[in-house]
Amino acid sequence: MPIALIMKTGITLSIIIATLNEEEGIAKVICSIPGEIRNISEVIVVDVSSDLTPVIARRLGVKVIQEPKKGKGWQMRQGVKESKGEILVFLDGDGTDPAGYIPKLLEKLEEADIVLGSRSLEKFDEDDPNMRKVFKLYNMVARPMTLLFGLKVDDPLAGFRAIRRKDWDKLNLKSAGFDIETEMNIKAIRQHFVIKQVRIPNLKRCGGARGSKFLKSPKMWFKIFKMILRYRHHIR
Repeated sequence: MPIALIMKTGITLSIIIATLNEEEGIAKVICSIPGEIRNISEVIVVDVSSDLTPVIARRLGVKVIQEPKKGKGWQMRQGVKESKGEILVFLDGDGTDPAGYIPKLLEKLEEADIVLGSRSLEKFDEDDPNMRKVFKLYNMVARPMTLLFGLKVDDPLAGFRAIRRKDWDKLNLKSAGFDIETEMNIKAIRQHFVIKQVRIPNLKRCGGARGSKFLKSPKMWFKIFKMILRYRHHIR
């Protein structure tokens, strides 16, 4: 929905960033949130870092929740519990999500229940060559999800996404790790949610492309595919 409409109606917005040792990228992420969005939002960093990530985030004026328990899904869920917004926007903390696209996600949310900020094979001027290579590899692995469930998005595991709180609550998510996006998609499809996307560039990852979770976490892929196989017979 247009920012002007959000301001006029008084709809509240929460931006939630789960972080694990993102001291190289967290300032970029926070500072790239458009001013018009910062003015009407609360920004929450849910952190499990051993580096300076929480220090940097606090100095930039955002709320920091330091969790003893690791896991992106757990951090996202805790962030929602501590938030107040009627609309929830999730951003990764490594600098790969273009926060400047948040208004586009909100506008697309007028016609959807969930909107994903999807990396794609479409070329953008801002694309980082190394991250495009990572996405091509990831796309080959993630493609089965789109085929099995008829999910018409380029990046089904996108961490950059927007959803209304009331719809988040309907999903009753349980995942503690990176499989939370998969669980969200599957449960949303089961409840006949409208899922749409906004295509975004493949931005350079702070800390380098080799730090991507898709390259470092084969166990994550196993959990994701296990979840897909468990739920696929229940999709209508």
